[in-house]
Formats: sequence, structure tokens, C-alpha cells
Amino acid sequence: MKFAVVDIETTGSHARGHGITEIAVVITDGTTSVERWETLVDPGIPIPPHITRLTGIDDDLVAAAPTFADVADELEALLNDCVFVAHNVGFDYAFIRGHFEELGRAWSRPKLCTVRLARKLLPGMGSYGLGNLCQRLEIPNDARHRAMGDAAATAQLFHLLWATPQGPEVMERALKKGTRESWLPQHVPAADFDALPTGAGVYQMLDQRGTPLYIGMSHQVRTRIRSHFTGDLSSARRQALLRDVHHITAEPTGSVLYARLLEDVLIRTHWPIHNRAQKHQPLLHTIVSYRDRQGYDRLMVKKARTSRGSIHHLSGAVEARDWLYELARIAGCSPAYFGLGGAADDPEARGAATHNAQLAAALEQVLASPYPAHAFLLLPGRAHDEAGVVYVAEGRLSGLGWLTGPITEGVDFTTLADAVQSVARSGLADALVQGAFLQPETIGARHEWRCFDADESPIPFVSKA
Repeated sequence: MKFAVVDIETTGSHARGHGITEIAVVITDGTTSVERWETLVDPGIPIPPHITRLTGIDDDLVAAAPTFADVADELEALLNDCVFVAHNVGFDYAFIRGHFEELGRAWSRPKLCTVRLARKLLPGMGSYGLGNLCQRLEIPNDARHRAMGDAAATAQLFHLLWATPQGPEVMERALKKGTRESWLPQHVPAADFDALPTGAGVYQMLDQRGTPLYIGMSHQVRTRIRSHFTGDLSSARRQALLRDVHHITAEPTGSVLYARLLEDVLIRTHWPIHNRAQKHQPLLHTIVSYRDRQGYDRLMVKKARTSRGSIHHLSGAVEARDWLYELARIAGCSPAYFGLGGAADDPEARGAATHNAQLAAALEQVLASPYPAHAFLLLPGRAHDEAGVVYVAEGRLSGLGWLTGPITEGVDFTTLADAVQSVARSGLADALVQGAFLQPETIGARHEWRCFDADESPIPFVSKA
């Protein structure tokens, strides 16, 4: 078996949108280096100053260098029939494969990561960065942050790992296609993956200090975690997760709906740097009121980040216009009073006081809540004798929790309320629970609604969709 120990220098931290400036390859049989190859590469884009300060490679140095396309055939022949080895292999491998794909060439090789191997075979090193390992193991490297300097040092590290009693066995196991060691981020223990639930749940990817970097949910957590680190690895987020994630934890939820709600709560608690969707909330189409100079109450649509100070809010412009047209019909007034065009009513035919009273009555009618004062949605729990409890107060998510033991028909409000912990309000979570109430057939799991009036007395569940 041959191994190609590879190191590259680049213009940035992720393969998509950045270029390679230098490549070095050391071919070894596991004990002895048998061939070396290196080249500067013209990345086709300017080299940032901070990269030049780190590597010493600038635009002038690569001006006459070949492009990746120029060396692709030679590099592919060199790597052919070799196991691809690198320190933090996901980084180097993603760049090389991404550059081959840009040329329309499919390329893949089995790979090993010397960071992960060192963690298994050389425990107790503290930091497993290449610089620290070289210092602790007395591996010389006079050209740090240059491709051949780092590749040669990594090759010596690889020889030391191969020479350990379990080295060949550990590497053979890691090379088996589909094993977790072959795709997990370099710092993540395999035991973390083994502990993940196979069903629905919420997972967190944590950095070295335990801070969440990304929070997600899935109906099959293990499968979803694997998809994060296989396939296209060239995106900036995937490269960052491969580099920075040290632990992965997950909580089973028993149902997809509970997982969606818990995911939203956790994201809004921690605001992980890689959860972008919830950080950029879409504008709402809010309905606001004002009184004109003639004393007539009017409504208008106003885009806003929150619904604070509005009468009502909807997700889109069409929905907002339709809602106002329906309100005008119920109030018996012209849509012109709501900014929808057309002529306003003749003031002589209908005075301001009558108009305002009819509009107020129409608003009371259309804004009447279809939701009870208190509702508890009971979902499958994490075990057969447990239920997930979702507390909805007047159509808004107000709490999440778990209830153990049989839930009888006469379970009271206090028992259910004591089972949940309050959560911060969220438009997304409110939309999820409102949809589950109005269209319970969409929940997709065994469920039951328990409803109570404002006095906390039980009332029948009636969906008013």
C-alpha cells in the first residue's frame, strides 16, 4: 500500500471561491519516503496580505507558476493508487477535489487524517496541531507554513504513527469505506456519533469550549449528521465545521414537531454563528391604523421586522391585501379606506362615527382568536412511558417539557403546566403550533390536544380552521 502525504497552501480557508498557491506530495510506504513532488501554483486570484505574511507566498512569486489545470495530469498520476494523507485531511482533500471538479474531472481517493490518528495512537499530547506535535516528538520542520516543509513533517509523523503497536490496524479500520473515522471532523470522538439517536431529535455541534456552532433537527439524527460531513465539502460552512467542531451532542424528541420547536428555542437561546436562517428574519406585512383629518379610521399595510404596535400581521403582501378586502366586505366600507384604491364612501351617506363603529365591530369579528386560552399538545416522548408536552397559550408557544407516566382522561391543568418550562416567544414557533391546531392531520405523529378555558377548566378540542 502506498500513501501520498499532501500539504497545500491556499488563498483562503475554504475551497469554494479560493485558490491553491502551492502543493507538496511525499509518497511513502508507511515507513520510508520514496518520492517527493512540489510546485507553486498560480491561483488565478490575488493572494491576500495576511496569507502572504503567514506563508511568504505573494503574487510575484506565483506570477510565472503553472495553473492547477497545467499540473492536474501530473498530480493525478502521482496520487493514483495512493491513500491520501494530510494533517486535517478534510481541508486539503476538499481543495484538491474541488479543483479537479472545476476542470470537469471526477476524482476521489481513500483518505486518512493524521490529526485523528494521532489522537488515537498518541494520547495525552494536549494540542494536536502540527507545530505542537513536531515539537513534542522532535520532528524537524524548518519551513513551517510552506507546502513541502509541512508535508515532510507530516510524513515523519505518519511514520511514527505507523510504527506504533496498533498503527496499521487502526489505519486499516479507518480506511474501511463508510466508517465514522473516515468522515467525522478531526476533533470529534467516534463515541459522540455512537451516542446519537437514530430517530427524531435536535443536535448541537460544539466548539472546544462547548459553545454551539450549529444547531439542527432531523427525523433521523445520525443520518443527518453524516450528511453534514460527506458529499461536497467545499463550502465555507462545511470547512469551518470540519475544522472547529470538537463534540456533537443530541437530544431525542420522539416526534418531528417537537424537534422543530426545540430547535427554534435552542437557536434563539444560543444564536450559533452558523445558523443564519433565524438571524435574518423576513419582513412582516403588518396592519396598522390611523385616523385621517375627517375623523375616519383607516388601515394600511406596513412592512416591519416585528408585529409590535400593529393590529394584525401576515407573511406576504397578497395575504395582507386579501385580508383587508375581506375586512372591508365585513365592515361594509370601501377598500379605499385601507389603501387599496378606489373611491371612498360619500361622507354625507356615512359619517365618521358610523364608519368607525362598523370597522371596530368588523375587526373584533375577524380578530377573534380560534385558539383556547390554554392548550397542551401531547406528543410521543423519548420513551414509551413518556409524552412530549407543548404548551400553547392563546395560539402562541409558551412552554415545552416532558411528562412521565400514564396520562389519564382527567389530567388537570396544573399537572400539565408543571411539566413544561417557559420559552421565549417566536414567530416561527407560533406558526408551527397554530398550524398543528388548525390542521391537526399535518402533525404526522400520534398526538392529543388537551384544552382549558381562561379559568383553567377543561373544554373540548375544536379546530376552527
